[in-house]
Amino acid sequence: MRRLLPLLLLLLSACAARPLTQAERAFAATVHGPTLDVTRVRIVGRNPLYQFRQIRDPRPPLTCRERIRPPEIGPIETRVAATVLFNRAFFARPFYLDDYMAEYPQAMNLYDAMLLAHELTHVWQWQNRARTGYSPFKAAGEHGPGIDPYLFDLPEDAVFSDFGYEQQGGLVEEFVCCRTLDPEGPRTKRLYNLLNPVFPGIARYTAVPIGNTTVRVYPPDEGHIC
Repeated sequence: MRRLLPLLLLLLSACAARPLTQAERAFAATVHGPTLDVTRVRIVGRNPLYQFRQIRDPRPPLTCRERIRPPEIGPIETRVAATVLFNRAFFARPFYLDDYMAEYPQAMNLYDAMLLAHELTHVWQWQNRARTGYSPFKAAGEHGPGIDPYLFDLPEDAVFSDFGYEQQGGLVEEFVCCRTLDPEGPRTKRLYNLLNPVFPGIARYTAVPIGNTTVRVYPPDEGHIC
């Protein structure tokens, strides 16, 4: 993937981009708080890396992120739904929306919210690179044949900086899932305690009323998912 980044860099000036909508900005404020400058973020409806495929092992259905999708039976073929370069998030056409939070805060699609939160975390990593050490080349280096850089354990003594860049995006994504479906779950509380020192202002609870979230849980036991 590292060798493909120059291609994306060339596209930076060629691809039309949109700013975050007001609803997307409101949602981002509940995740990254004031540490993300949402006025600099741009969304692009094209991701040239989507054409490339990789194979990974199936993930165990132990996390909120995995239990809102059908159980995986491996090997799993994956494609890159979105890629971030600097302040721009490139979404493949099947995953691009004009507004990922169109009904927020009255309702939301959880899948869309999690995807947006994950990619905005990469923008945050770039904007705060003096602290995170982030670069697109370092992030690309986490990917490779047979590697799943999104998997993570959650030790009791872990801090956010212990995790890789994709794992950090996964942690934020998992928190969005857990606080929506199981806000009082033990995993939800652990994730909040992990993220709060890094994202002051992160909301402990979702703003979306219970029952107004589009999602399906496997098995259907939303109350104990985290």
